[in-house]
Amino acid sequence: MNRVLLICFVDSKIGIGHLSRLLAIAEQLKNENYIVPEFLIFGSLVKKSSLKNFTIHNYLLSDSLSLSLANVLNSNNFSGLIFDLYPKLSTSNLGHLFKQLKKKNYFLISIDSLFDYCHIFDLIWVPSINFDPKKYQKFAKTFKTGWDSLLIEKRISQNIWSPGKELLVLTGGSDFYNLGKILPNRLDLLLDMHINVHWVKGPFSNAPNIPEKKRLNWTLHDAPEYLDDLIVQSNYVLTVFGVSFFEVLQYGIPSVVFSPNDSKDKMDLEVIKEEEVSVVCGDIECTINSINKLMKNTNLAEKYSMNSSQKMSAPGTENFSKELSKLLGVK
Repeated sequence: MNRVLLICFVDSKIGIGHLSRLLAIAEQLKNENYIVPEFLIFGSLVKKSSLKNFTIHNYLLSDSLSLSLANVLNSNNFSGLIFDLYPKLSTSNLGHLFKQLKKKNYFLISIDSLFDYCHIFDLIWVPSINFDPKKYQKFAKTFKTGWDSLLIEKRISQNIWSPGKELLVLTGGSDFYNLGKILPNRLDLLLDMHINVHWVKGPFSNAPNIPEKKRLNWTLHDAPEYLDDLIVQSNYVLTVFGVSFFEVLQYGIPSVVFSPNDSKDKMDLEVIKEEEVSVVCGDIECTINSINKLMKNTNLAEKYSMNSSQKMSAPGTENFSKELSKLLGVK
């Protein structure tokens, strides 16, 4: 049976999005039982019980990618390598590394990075709703992207959305924007009294500053392994833009998505606005006002629920598995 190695970096600054995508792929491959996935993780091992289902090779974030990878490959037999690398992480001689791997007949796949090496890679999978590969037109067939490329694991059945008073707040694995410092007070001050707020603290996040004298009902969820149960039990979600946002969309929960990083997320947010799958905000005041309005407008919330469910109807993990199987000649 073919074996593939899934490679990523994880820590408090990088977050867990890269690992989450690879875990979604690994779970899909495990369920299909045609290809055996293993992990090479640089950095912190987060507490995810699903990782126990796979062989894990773990190195420090400061360890050499080339040397560590060589060490794993020398003692194991893999057909392909899947890289989900943090773009800003400084790594040297990547071109040389990839050429050497190709000479040894490994299939090479990259997730959402390493575009400049598309002439070497067999597949560049871009889980994005706005990516335009025109710059790489000569290698356009190497790229796969679009709404049906999003690598999100859907663990439970989807319910029909209904209005209610449960609000889920997601600030990411590391709360990069430090929303936990100021957002709880603003929400407690400005939301209607009957709202139940469920705040998810990520594994690399600080505890949120929930007011001592609370107007609302607050529940803190400390680094839950999966968000699916919390998402489907919610009537509305306030979330930062990232993997968690798309986890929310796939269950059709009306949401407000927040991103102060206009340069990084601008194109994605424009698509989200145009497709009307979520309310988009760039600052905290807009976010709070928008979630208030959304919870009071059932017709608007139903529209966002229906639109997001339709956009996320094609599972990206299944599509990825099909492309991988073609490369490896299985199925």
